Amino acid sequence: IKSFMSVSWRDEKEKSLKKLIEKNRIGLVTDMDGTISHIVRKPEDAIVTPHSLELLAALRTKLALVAVVSGRPAQNVRERVGLSGVEYIGNHGLERWVDGEVRHNAALKAYLPRLEASVAKLRQISIVGSQVEDKGVTVTIHYRQTENPEQTQKQLRPLVQQIASDEGLDFFEGRMIFELRPPVKADKGIAFAELVQEFDLDGAIYIGDDTTDLSALAMARRLREDETCYALGVGVLSDDHPAALPETADLLAAGVDDVEKFLTWFFENLRRS
Repeated sequence: IKSFMSVSWRDEKEKSLKKLIEKNRIGLVTDMDGTISHIVRKPEDAIVTPHSLELLAALRTKLALVAVVSGRPAQNVRERVGLSGVEYIGNHGLERWVDGEVRHNAALKAYLPRLEASVAKLRQISIVGSQVEDKGVTVTIHYRQTENPEQTQKQLRPLVQQIASDEGLDFFEGRMIFELRPPVKADKGIAFAELVQEFDLDGAIYIGDDTTDLSALAMARRLREDETCYALGVGVLSDDHPAALPETADLLAAGVDDVEKFLTWFFENLRRS
């Protein structure tokens, strides 16, 4: 089965996308930051674009599933998107918003004290302009606002890796962030595959822009190749997208505005209402 490597979604309207929209039970799973909301200097200032919200609400009436999967806590994503009938998966699949509350992956409990300890240690090494975000089941240090982010990255990386090692946590690096997570099997790819199974989808699309989205973009291809579900991964390009993004995604969108254009096309071309 061919991949559609480095192809704009527009070039596949009559090919892979046509095949997708002919499926019976279709799901849309999207990342938030950098995908349906513009990247901002302070993570707390991020807002989902009004047009993206309208499109997600409209798509919810036509699709078997609309889900937002984020590295943010599930409750934070739920508050920022604010649509009912949408599934919210937070902390890269470690938690989910269900029936008005956050449900955690059961394996997490043992690691909560270690996460707490790592928050304290990260605060001790943080540099002016960096920000330690305690997300309950993960912890992130943001350094976009430091005076010299490139220098900060080099300075902080070994220190954060050491804290991760001392506390028995996994170390991840994203766009101007370092993150510590419990060594529990969870990522956006696993979350995507679980949603496909849970909602019995025969067609699905995943949209994402960052390092943590690569697992889901790769999972889309795997699901399609083993014929579990006709899934496509849309990678969102930016000035600092991960080098592996174009080759991991099936299709490409040129930024948040182009994601809106894609979602508009998707909605207008779906058969079901």
